Amino acid sequence: MNNALLAFTLMCKNVENQTVTGKANQFLALVLLISGAILQVTYAATAQPQKATQVGLPGVQVIADLDRLADLHFIIMSDHKGDSPLSSVEFARMAAWMEAGKPAFVIGLGDHVKHRWENSFIPWIQSEPWWREHFYPNVADGENEYYSPTHRQSDYGEGAPILDLVDLEAHAQVIRPNRSEYYAQIPAGDYTVHLIQMHFSDQPADVAVAFPESSRAWMMDTLKHIEKGEKDLIIVAAHSRSGAWDMILSPERRQLLLNKADLVLSATTHRFQAWVPEGFEDSDAVCVNTGAVNYPGPMATNGYVEVHLIKSVGVVGQYIDLTRTGRRLQRGRFAWVKPVDGPMRYLDLRPPAADEADPIANLSEPFDAMQIEQELTRLIKERTGVDFAIVGTRRGLDKGPVTRAAAWRVFGKNSNIRIVRIPMAKVLPVLKLLQKTELASRGAAIRVAAPHPTMTGILTVTGITHEALEPQALDDKGVRQVDLLIEWLTSQ
Repeated sequence: MNNALLAFTLMCKNVENQTVTGKANQFLALVLLISGAILQVTYAATAQPQKATQVGLPGVQVIADLDRLADLHFIIMSDHKGDSPLSSVEFARMAAWMEAGKPAFVIGLGDHVKHRWENSFIPWIQSEPWWREHFYPNVADGENEYYSPTHRQSDYGEGAPILDLVDLEAHAQVIRPNRSEYYAQIPAGDYTVHLIQMHFSDQPADVAVAFPESSRAWMMDTLKHIEKGEKDLIIVAAHSRSGAWDMILSPERRQLLLNKADLVLSATTHRFQAWVPEGFEDSDAVCVNTGAVNYPGPMATNGYVEVHLIKSVGVVGQYIDLTRTGRRLQRGRFAWVKPVDGPMRYLDLRPPAADEADPIANLSEPFDAMQIEQELTRLIKERTGVDFAIVGTRRGLDKGPVTRAAAWRVFGKNSNIRIVRIPMAKVLPVLKLLQKTELASRGAAIRVAAPHPTMTGILTVTGITHEALEPQALDDKGVRQVDLLIEWLTSQ
């Protein structure tokens, strides 16, 4: 692989120091954004580790057992930035697994679209009757940026047209105090779900403007007037700025929220977490950060949240890993239960793999990032025959045992490497970005392999669409960064 290509891959983290103009500058900014710079202030300090982890649930061996046992089943997802099953195998898996599990509805936590990107999600949802009638999206910074005439994330409420893509009142009673927020009463079997969707964008930085007093007062008034019974589930959602938006409320308001709501949802960090804030261990609420269907944060995986309410058990939640080729039960911090008569705790719904903690390899010498990039690029070229490839290596490996965690840190995530066919007439911007002046192509197009986030930028800068991507079946694990590294290490 040309060293210039390797340098391009490695410079993404330092792109702010580069002097690039035109399309190159736009693309590099895209790569910086979607490679992890979107991660905001961490919320980990607000989460209290649970002291006990429950092992298994009676009658639950596979995830379909939860579907069968549940009195209520629904989905929570966010941060796909315009991707849909047309452009993302991860989103396509989620849609297919949902169809198999038959949830009652889907809650969105925002960033469903993205300015200047393809946004195949819009035509896709317009062609999907079930999604239009059962999807309850959130207006967040991505929506503001996309729909606002000025395309600023801080343009309060300008993302409201996202709500016009769906029929909020198809299966719910809806109250809208303004154009970007709403309260939906959703009947689901014997239950009524009370969903309060708040507009709290990443921007502006001033939370008093991003989440104004009028919204907070309306949320509190709505909560107070919900008569909560045994068959009522209360969910309050806000995209938020830091991923733990309850922290900005007054003590009195926060106490009401956490003592009455069952789920307090946030997004924006692109990292999943479920927790109970300190001092509220005996309250009703579980706080959940919904992760990201696409573009996960550092050391995070693509995923979405499934919730199963079982009357005799309580609320069971899981972060479903979309990098897998099948929907499966989760364990550790990716699954939890809020029992009917006790505090939330983590839940091992499946046993650990026998070799999960074993080292992958034992290196006699260290490998730096460029060496790893060269070897993995060679492996991709041998397997796929592409003209050139970008793997996205960020750091090397030390001498000695290599754990799975160390393999993850090489990239920061486990992105899917997709292949795109770029017509020769549109290849110049890509060649410029890759600092490559010569191209040995035998046809009318070149084939490029790159991680999904980088591929999104390539599509943008060339002006081509998802139709140029080479197809990937849902049950095809494809080529993922960490998996590719493990394959190479174990072959040494």
